[in-house]
This record gives sequence, C-alpha cells and structure tokens, in this order.
Amino acid sequence: METKNKNNRKKADSALKFYAKYSTLAFQMIVIIVAGAFGGRALDGWLDLGFPVFTLVLTLLAVTGAVVYAMRGLFNDK
Repeated sequence: METKNKNNRKKADSALKFYAKYSTLAFQMIVIIVAGAFGGRALDGWLDLGFPVFTLVLTLLAVTGAVVYAMRGLFNDK
C-alpha cells in the first residue's frame, strides 16, 4: 500500500515539475518578446522616425531569440 502512495506521489511531483518548467519557459519567452517590442518603440520614438524600423527589427530579433532560448531549454534536459 505504501509503495502505491509513493508511486502516485512521484507521478504528481513529476507532473508538477513538467508544468512548472514549461510555464516558466512560456513566461520567459513573453518577457523577451515584449522587451524587444518596447525597446524598439522607445528607439523609434527617441529617433522620431516615420516608419517603425527599430520596432520591427527588434521584435523579430526578440522572437528569434525567444525561440532559440526555448529550444535550448527544451533540448538541454538534465
């Protein structure tokens, strides 16, 4: 009976770690992308450009960086 409880507890702990890991990863990706977008808007506002060049470039770089960060986090499981 006790081994059954230990197995259930291990499964619950494993599931909790799984959700915590991927929730944290998603939150970090969102922060990276939002930081790139706001940084680009700030640069465009500071330089007073007619076309939002830095917003587009920094947002695309942030999305790329967030995907690379996520892939490194997913495939470097230890």
